[in-house]
Amino acid sequence: MADVFISYARSTSEPAKLIAAALRSDGYSVWIDDDLPAHRDYSKVIEEHLRAAKAVVVLWSSDAVKSRWVPAEADIAHEAGTLVQLSLDDAVPPLPFNRMQCSAMQGWTGDVNAPNWQKVVAGVAELVGRTSPPMTGVAPAAKQAEPLLAVLAFDNLSGDPELAYFSDGVSEEIQQTVAQGSHLKIVARSSSFQFRGADKAVSKVAAELNVTHLLDGSVRRSGGRVRISAQLVRCAGQVTLWANRFDGDLSDVFALQEQIAEAVAQALKVTLAAPTQVQPLDPAIYELFLKARGIIGEGGRVFDDTATIALPLLEQVVAAAPDQAAAWELLAKSRALILRSGRRKTPYEEGRAGVVDASERALRLDPKRGGAYEALALLEPWGAYGARERLLRQALSVSTNEPDVLTEMSLFCWSVGRFREALRFAQHACELNPLMPAARLQVAQMLTYVGDYEASVRMHKELYQRWPHNFSILISLLNFAASLGFWDDYRQVLGEIEHFEGWQATYLRETVKYVDALASTDPAPRLELLGRYASLVAKSGTVPLNYLDGLSMLGLTEEALDLAATASFAHVFDPDGPLPSGSFPGTILGPWSALNKTPRFIDLCDRLGLCAYWAQSERWPDCIEWTPYDFKALVRRRVTGATPA
Repeated sequence: MADVFISYARSTSEPAKLIAAALRSDGYSVWIDDDLPAHRDYSKVIEEHLRAAKAVVVLWSSDAVKSRWVPAEADIAHEAGTLVQLSLDDAVPPLPFNRMQCSAMQGWTGDVNAPNWQKVVAGVAELVGRTSPPMTGVAPAAKQAEPLLAVLAFDNLSGDPELAYFSDGVSEEIQQTVAQGSHLKIVARSSSFQFRGADKAVSKVAAELNVTHLLDGSVRRSGGRVRISAQLVRCAGQVTLWANRFDGDLSDVFALQEQIAEAVAQALKVTLAAPTQVQPLDPAIYELFLKARGIIGEGGRVFDDTATIALPLLEQVVAAAPDQAAAWELLAKSRALILRSGRRKTPYEEGRAGVVDASERALRLDPKRGGAYEALALLEPWGAYGARERLLRQALSVSTNEPDVLTEMSLFCWSVGRFREALRFAQHACELNPLMPAARLQVAQMLTYVGDYEASVRMHKELYQRWPHNFSILISLLNFAASLGFWDDYRQVLGEIEHFEGWQATYLRETVKYVDALASTDPAPRLELLGRYASLVAKSGTVPLNYLDGLSMLGLTEEALDLAATASFAHVFDPDGPLPSGSFPGTILGPWSALNKTPRFIDLCDRLGLCAYWAQSERWPDCIEWTPYDFKALVRRRVTGATPA
């Protein structure tokens, strides 16, 4: 049963779905009556979920007050002590509910930072009694409470290998249609499209992706005609729930994809929202869009060349079809990634204007384009914590199960020290993208930050065994294993650095040099590192925060803070500044760090803009649990300028 039950009048179904999505983005399981199974008495199902819910959110409106059902559901919740209520219009809740707190939410459009919405969330959190998430990796399949769908790359039966991008694009379009129109969890393309040909065996895919259902099919294209065959399979027992064939002209391909998506939703007993109405695309323009999205889909999450390659294709698409929200969304993200990568060929302000324009166009055409909010968040400087969080939460409210957005939110929470939240978002992203090494690595790293060192090192080792040529996994394993005292695990993989060359080999050798200093009782190597870092500050004017944390691990905490006091962190607040990389503030907020154990640490946090963010948002970092002083009091004192009594 779900944590939260939503009660509302049918006339307010759209705000109800928006509220459900916002609560799901905060990690709550939500039941709303579009989840009704077709084969059961709806009144019994509603009562079961209503009485089992830990929080019942009642959406009052003029129609809800007059409804037969909403007051009855509110009464049950009131008796059970699970009632949270809000008003969507000027209607006053009936007796006795008008004597209780009711948040005014007239005109709310999904801003999760709105004060009245925060009151609703606080009420839900208190009733649900949510604590930190389990310190594990991806949740096991046996505990899944809802379907998890994988849409595989449809087979290309056109006889022309060059048309593989078209069949991939059609299957991804179906995937996107289902994702946009429902709250169903769907595995990301970068994981599900790894299975082709003989690897598509249901048992194999289900085991690798931990999914409950598969959608597979084929595409045959001949001239201007297209035939799409599809089947939905329940992995348990390998039962085919639905299968069909669709024929039409290329100009009808959107309609065919929507028919398939609607059939999938119906077979899985979920409601598929009506798609945003757009004009049919010219087949040639549609092919350009599929090529561009395919190029980006084959790339990594971070700043690689795929966005640069896809950019001119997307610009052609929006020029020819300016009403395509998906193309504008992808264009906004591509422009933002290029801008943040430092590889742009235009002035920053011009590049920024291009991102804003594409994002706003996407959202005007379709307010549910979470990627557009994500692109806007990428424009903000890393020190604009409040603005970044607001945009990312807006993205999550409309794209609850989008791995990119979940990953960005995990990174944000990490950067401000909310490691349990960061782990939860990372686990969700990993569930939806389990074969992407970066997604798995984020979970392994966040396990360290929540204090589960053994599980983290164990997961790092498992990941490196699976992806032995992945530099990021190896350097993370070496650093964490040595810093946390897992010396046997460190030595087991030390020889692996010989397999890497160029800049990767240089970074690995630097890591080994640091670990040698950590393991040595001779102070000389430690002082040599301190001297090198001091020279770096003198030359560049700043210092990566992971260097400061490394010095504290070497027993040079005061020296590290002295060094920080001479460095500038202005780049953190510069929209055109470099990516923080090792400068993520979360690096120095971990439970192992000696830096945050001394009150001098507050000075550094203030210079990074964190004190103002924490005090104003009241969203405090996890380190308040392990700092041996009143962390909150010192932060507030720094923000207000008050002197100790």
